[in-house]
Amino acid sequence: MLLRIRLALASPDGLRRLVDFISSQALRFLPAAWRKVIFAGHEYDCNICESQLRGFLTLHRPYNHWCPICWSLQRHRLVWIFFQRRLFPFYGSRNHVKMSHDAPEPALEAKFRRLPWLDYLSVDLYNSRAMLQMDICNIQFPDEQFDLIYCSHVLEHVKDDLQALREFYRVLKTGGQAVILAPITSPRTISDPSVADPLERERLFGQHDHVRHYGRDFIQRVEQAGFRVKVIRRAELAGDEEAKRFGLELEETIFLCEKLADSHDLLNHKS
Repeated sequence: MLLRIRLALASPDGLRRLVDFISSQALRFLPAAWRKVIFAGHEYDCNICESQLRGFLTLHRPYNHWCPICWSLQRHRLVWIFFQRRLFPFYGSRNHVKMSHDAPEPALEAKFRRLPWLDYLSVDLYNSRAMLQMDICNIQFPDEQFDLIYCSHVLEHVKDDLQALREFYRVLKTGGQAVILAPITSPRTISDPSVADPLERERLFGQHDHVRHYGRDFIQRVEQAGFRVKVIRRAELAGDEEAKRFGLELEETIFLCEKLADSHDLLNHKS
């Protein structure tokens, strides 16, 4: 918390950021039932906590649309649509699906845990509330263990993201899928994991714990690990009216990364 206050005060719009930070912390102390009353309305919906709202919170980053009840962001609401409409109909027909959820978002974790057919595991290197504390650059499982991996806005925090992607590929079963989201904020990927100062990281990469800006070459980085990548855009999942109601971003994309049989061999043959 002290670091966030320091970062806020050091930024050009420090006072507004500090006020927004204090406001958000105060709201988090209020019971969810109280927040539902405060923010009740009919213009917007959160499809995760199923609350009807008069608006989403933007706080100091206007591109973030927070649900004031479950604290989901627009990317969480979009990926929940994707899971419900694209993946669950496929995986839900099985009796046992093993999933790893990296850096779990509480609102989505609660939804995943309720699925009886899902063998769910949440992992995080630093968050003690995760079911397993683990570095995704060194996953503590043998090969071919998971049917599904979900990793959202994590890789931009990881010093060796290519190693993390190789680990994802290794522990996925053949035919398994990794659902990956990452912010694309540059024409090409710019990375400098050696930068350790949070203020300098925020100046260079937009956030104090980021080590890179991802560019449009992100797909090629994922393909280096052996995956076949399919880009799923917001317009494929939700129309304009629904996107407005759920507070979704026009440009948010989901990268569906599939582990195909012998894809590493094919890549090695091409090289």
